[in-house]
Amino acid sequence: MSNWLKQAGLVAASLLFSLVLIEAMLRLLGWSFPLFAQPDRDLGWSFRPHVSGWSTHENTAHVRMNRYGFRGPDWPERPDGKTIRIAMLGDSFLDSTNLSEDEALNRVVEKEIASCPALAGRRVEVLNFGVSGYGTGQQFLQLQQKVAGFQPQLVLVGYYAGNDVMNNSQALSVEGQKTKPYFLEKPDGALQLDTSFRDSEAFRNEVRSDWQRRLVNSSYLLQALKQVTRGKTMVPAPLEFSTAVDGKLRGRYRPEAIGLYAPPGDETWRSAWSVTEKTFLQMRDWSRQRQLGFGLVIIPDPVQALPGQAERDSNAKAIGAADLDYPVSRLAQFATQNGMPTLSLLEPFREHGDRERVFLYGFPPKLGSGHLNGTGNALGGKLIADWVCSRFLVPAQSSSKAPL
Repeated sequence: MSNWLKQAGLVAASLLFSLVLIEAMLRLLGWSFPLFAQPDRDLGWSFRPHVSGWSTHENTAHVRMNRYGFRGPDWPERPDGKTIRIAMLGDSFLDSTNLSEDEALNRVVEKEIASCPALAGRRVEVLNFGVSGYGTGQQFLQLQQKVAGFQPQLVLVGYYAGNDVMNNSQALSVEGQKTKPYFLEKPDGALQLDTSFRDSEAFRNEVRSDWQRRLVNSSYLLQALKQVTRGKTMVPAPLEFSTAVDGKLRGRYRPEAIGLYAPPGDETWRSAWSVTEKTFLQMRDWSRQRQLGFGLVIIPDPVQALPGQAERDSNAKAIGAADLDYPVSRLAQFATQNGMPTLSLLEPFREHGDRERVFLYGFPPKLGSGHLNGTGNALGGKLIADWVCSRFLVPAQSSSKAPL
């Protein structure tokens, strides 16, 4: 018995030493693949503060969450007197966790806007409040609960035409993203906040099981095992590829819902659109009451911005889209009618893609689908920066004072 215990002890000690050695090696190499999301009683989910590591969604990119639970460095809570602070809200197209921090949309805007002649010695910082999967309702709550405390002078909200309307409806939200607050229409048309998700078994399970995610985040070895079991890459290296159209065959674009590309056909879609539009009005009014600038940036979905009219027409026919531009044109028209400064990226994206013959969305092997790639973010960021410079920083002809 004594010999058996000695042998077992030696095996256990050897195993423990091996695990510690592997953990140390992974930490030395910086091979961390953490879980970035956590359950949130106010917003459904949010990013974990102080988490950094490699994200392997579509591409491999190093992601750092600051102490507030947003992507980027730790910002000062208040801007200094010579800084114009812009808050950008949105979903995964804003958080840009499929790209390096320097390629993130807010960072591109910040770099490009530095050359705006109207700054006159001031600097601009653009804070990234994007969170993957957020709908307009969550963004409005986030604006009130978290963003306001950072005292931005301008609020920019990114509307993704590919699913934001769906994300504002419990019936249309995809599985795995239903445990969140929603705004519902009352009989008189006013919006009412519904936080009943907190009492759902699905959300309670998320809260109860969060210790497992925290445990994984505490160990590089467990993170590596997570990658293996999910069939994800273990090599933290960004993809290197060309976005040029090269004639190779690619899979057809699959929209999240065909109902996006036509006027509402039933009460579910009518309500989703109505809630979305009314929420934007509330965000506009909330910002104006606090003398903040407010702007809307419309990000088209990939099929709308495919390079080449023939390619767009072919894909529209394949998915049965009655009006490919509907989710962009409807909101753009609504925003114009209600005095919301709006930048639609649809036409500039099409013009650039058609002229340069490049894909602005996607990563190998799915170019033309998914999220904006580095080429797309570079173009989108410059367009947004130029628009902000001319619309919010340069005085109007009838006034000697700029909006900001």
